Parts: sequence; structure tokens; C-alpha cells
Amino acid sequence: MVALEQLRYVRLVASDLGHAADFAQRVLGLEPIDRTRELATFRSDFRDYTLAFAGGDHAVQSVGLEVRHSGDLDAALEGLRRLGLSAGRGSAEDCALRKVKDMISFADFSGNRIELVVRPLNSGWRYFPSRDAGIKGLAGVILRSIDVEKDVSIWSGVLGAQISDWAGDATYLRFDHAHHRIVLFPARKPGILCVEYAVEDVNLLMRNFYVLRDLQVAVLHGPGRRPASEQLFLTFAGPNDVLFSFVTEGALIDGERHRPRQFLAGPTGLCGWGSECKIAEFNDAANARSR
Repeated sequence: MVALEQLRYVRLVASDLGHAADFAQRVLGLEPIDRTRELATFRSDFRDYTLAFAGGDHAVQSVGLEVRHSGDLDAALEGLRRLGLSAGRGSAEDCALRKVKDMISFADFSGNRIELVVRPLNSGWRYFPSRDAGIKGLAGVILRSIDVEKDVSIWSGVLGAQISDWAGDATYLRFDHAHHRIVLFPARKPGILCVEYAVEDVNLLMRNFYVLRDLQVAVLHGPGRRPASEQLFLTFAGPNDVLFSFVTEGALIDGERHRPRQFLAGPTGLCGWGSECKIAEFNDAANARSR
């Protein structure tokens, strides 16, 4: 069994790298780090970067998670292959691009690319945001899953994550004291549905709500509170049909005592305040654009 250390980064595909970079700075308020013709990376905390937008023919979405030792990568390779999944070691070029010592990558049963990395780079400099959004760091990722049960077998059987709760068949997964770091959301196609950044408190969440309104960014759900995690959230549209959320507060999990609970599917199970949810409409429009 592999022990995940932390969620490290999200890599997204950008059809317009300039537009995506502008979104990361002007809307999210992240600090720009590296910029080339085909890559832009952004920092949100002590990590060298937590968000990357990539362009070009070979760009792919991926989620990066840290493990402690290269031996953990070997154990993950063995476990993944037992499940019938193809996984491979990253090249020296792959590792240099991600600023890590070693890595493997694989696609889950749905087709989502997951990367496990060793010794990712931290920054010794103070985080300096592009605007005062109050971001504390990368908090979670919601993945579209074609077969949640099969994908959960990877996270729980190989990567050591635990189920915190369900909302319908959406599955919240944790590997530290946070309620979740990964959510598997039932869908007809794979992909990163939402990237979540933690902000300092409810005041910053609401301040960002009004900033998004003034920037004419489409808010698709919230402000609200999630019944399962007790997080306050605000979800809005990002580049290339990926959603972003600002989150704050939320329950911490006692792994010895917590028992996974079942919550309702749909907007009722995702917001205890009853905020209007436009995510289904957003997804329908995105599916129409991809045809």
C-alpha cells in the first residue's frame, strides 16, 4: 500500500495560454512562476507551483500527488499492474518539467491521468499573490469518473486513500485530516471537473464572490455550505470547461472514529443552504462544444 503525502499540482490544457494565464492571475490571484510558449505555472503557497496550464499538441490534463520515496513508486507500479492498469516511469525530461526527483504516471479506469511524484520542489520565498484573494493553498480536485467503483479501487486499494462520505455516488476521498482531497464525480466522460483553492475565511470567500461578479465570471454554485465536508464554497467557470472553487472552513476527520455517511445526490446533497446550481447546464454546454 502506498502512502500519499499531499496533493501537489494540477496540470490543465489551455487552448489559449494567454487567456488561461490571465485567468490565473486576475481571477484566481495566483503568483506567476514560469512562462514559456507552451507552459505557464502558478504558485499559491509553499509549493513551487500548484497550477500549470499547458498548450501544444502533446498537452494533457493531470493531477500530481506526492509520495515520500522512490520505493513507493515501485510499490504503486506493482499494485496498478495487478489491477490491469498500464503505468510507467517518467523520463528525466518529464521530471525536470515538473520539478520533481522521480515520478510515475498512469490513467485510471475512466482515463484520468494521475502522476505520483517524489521530492517536488518547494519555494523558499514568501508567496506573493497577484491580488488579495486570501488563498492559502491548493485544497482539492474533483475528477469526472465513468465508473466510480472501479476508480475507487485504485485510490483505496493501491494509494491508501479512505472514503470520507458519499453524495449520491460521488465519493469523497481523503489521505490526511482534511475531509477530502479527491472527489470522484459520476460522469459520461473523464476529465478534471473542478480545482479547489482554500481561502482564509468566510469574509474572503464573500469578498471573492463580489470580485467575480465585477469581473463578469460566471458563478455556477454557491456561496453555500457542503453537508458532507461542512466547507463553505463558491464554484465558478474557468478556461477550457474546467471549474474552480474557493473553499473555507470544513470538518477535520478523526480517522479512528469516522464512519462514511451517505448524503443525497444532486444540489440538495451538495449544498445545505439551497444555493442555485448551474453546473449541469455548464456541463451540457461543454459537451455540446466538444462534439
